[in-house]
Amino acid sequence: MKQITALLIIFFCSFNVSAATIKMFGKEENGFNQPKYVQKFISGTEYLDIYCIAKDNHFPFSSKEQETVFYKVFEELTDKEHIAFHYSYPNDFQKKVENFERGKSQEYINAYCNAYYEHLPYSKNEYIYPAFFENKIYVITSIQNKLELTTKESLKKYRGIRSKTDQISSFVAKDFSNLKIKEVDNYAKAYEELLTGKADYLVASYYPSLIEAYKLGIRNYIIYSANSVWKMPMFIRIHPKLKNNSRIKAMEKYLKSSRYKKIRDAAFEELIEIYKNNTLGIVPPTYINTEQKDRKEEKEAEEKTTQEQKLEN
Repeated sequence: MKQITALLIIFFCSFNVSAATIKMFGKEENGFNQPKYVQKFISGTEYLDIYCIAKDNHFPFSSKEQETVFYKVFEELTDKEHIAFHYSYPNDFQKKVENFERGKSQEYINAYCNAYYEHLPYSKNEYIYPAFFENKIYVITSIQNKLELTTKESLKKYRGIRSKTDQISSFVAKDFSNLKIKEVDNYAKAYEELLTGKADYLVASYYPSLIEAYKLGIRNYIIYSANSVWKMPMFIRIHPKLKNNSRIKAMEKYLKSSRYKKIRDAAFEELIEIYKNNTLGIVPPTYINTEQKDRKEEKEAEEKTTQEQKLEN
């Protein structure tokens, strides 16, 4: 066993992340091309290896099938500071996190990505500041359903819904409980209940919900609130022995820079464009009724007229 462990350590130290590229997959199975972020590996031992556990099925933040857009977001940091990120998506994710926080021995794991801030008095692990991303939650309604919303409290007058696949922080979970927001298994089910009138609104993380709307062919049938209602900073948690590493200090500095924010936001916008372009022609589910389809056509006509007016001006 010790010999196998030694060989694995040599393996991980010999191959490190260099560059992220995007490949398409899934057309035969899903009817459209889905993006997957793929890393190229190179030889070398000069990298600081960050072995992260991340939650699966929360793309684009993490996904066993599609990997993570942060491969691309951190590419410049990888090249300049020689920090290599390695993500794994264990089936026993929650157990792995608890073991990591309690300091129980786990080979190679020295970080937890996509972590929301929680007070964990038993843990000695450290948050990397600032947050590398702020996950925003919006209120989504159908194009027909005009809700009178002024504050979070006004949501109590309506029937709310959320997807269990949406990873949320404890303070947001408390708010959802107070608002009596119903949970369903996934976004597909949540959108079906929203667009068939079983719910008045959906609360959802922006990027995961928008991607799912494109995949289902229903983007034109829903409206997002003008502003996010909740903001959940996402952090990287690291083993305390890494805290004072000079490269970690360089990473903290990079996360504060406008350069990083520009690269991050551009990468997410590119991802949305990929889904938008690769899901054109997707037929909406049968639960979309005639009135909704008519409203979609009216909306498209309005947008076309507005665009023509802009061209004329």
